[in-house]
Amino acid sequence: MKILVTGGAGFIGSNVVDGYIKQGHEVLVVDDLSSGSKDNVNPAAVFYQVDIRSEEIRSIFEKERPHVLNHHAAQISVPASVQDPLFDADVNIKGFLNLLESAVRYNTEKVVFISSGGAIYGEAKEYPTSEDYTPQPLSPYAVAKFCSEKYLAFYHYQYGLKYTTLRYANIYGPRQIRHGEAGVVAIFMDNIIEGKESVLYHFENEPEGMIRDYCYVGDVVEANIKALSAADGEFINIGT
Repeated sequence: MKILVTGGAGFIGSNVVDGYIKQGHEVLVVDDLSSGSKDNVNPAAVFYQVDIRSEEIRSIFEKERPHVLNHHAAQISVPASVQDPLFDADVNIKGFLNLLESAVRYNTEKVVFISSGGAIYGEAKEYPTSEDYTPQPLSPYAVAKFCSEKYLAFYHYQYGLKYTTLRYANIYGPRQIRHGEAGVVAIFMDNIIEGKESVLYHFENEPEGMIRDYCYVGDVVEANIKALSAADGEFINIGT
């Protein structure tokens, strides 16, 4: 099977690429390297350094005709989305639509879309939070991910494009970036290695603390492999 992975030079995407290649699939990587690294790209993959918003996307689909689009590329920072909602929407909504238009034009069979669990559900009142819980997106990033889920459902209805949506928890593992709001495990590991203290904050208005769900990237890879042939039309929480 030929699979195009956007964001395949990033932390999670590159691990997914490795998993697909180990399964014997032919893999294409599209990544603009704005946050990923070419060093992460499996040498067995065909690499295109291209922005998902670019007109070049259409040419790649026309040439390669992938069976599956696995979409990891994104503007991933919640604070950055608050500071610049227009840029966030340009990448996370318009960029995805650019991919979907090429996918249906060149007969891609399925999309595996990477959404977000914690951001989509917002300040959930139900723990653990199931897929049946009504999303309450509270940031432009979360709104864009939820909007993209709805667009994906439209493309299925309009064109018959199959899809599976994976709503990730907080992922950790090899190649994780050691900075930013999502890199706490990597940050703490660096602090341990360097003999530094890690700081945890306590908020008086939340005496019971906060809940975060961490999931190892190897388990995420397994979910992406299974999504190739299962859970059509579903959105699935990926966490512990």
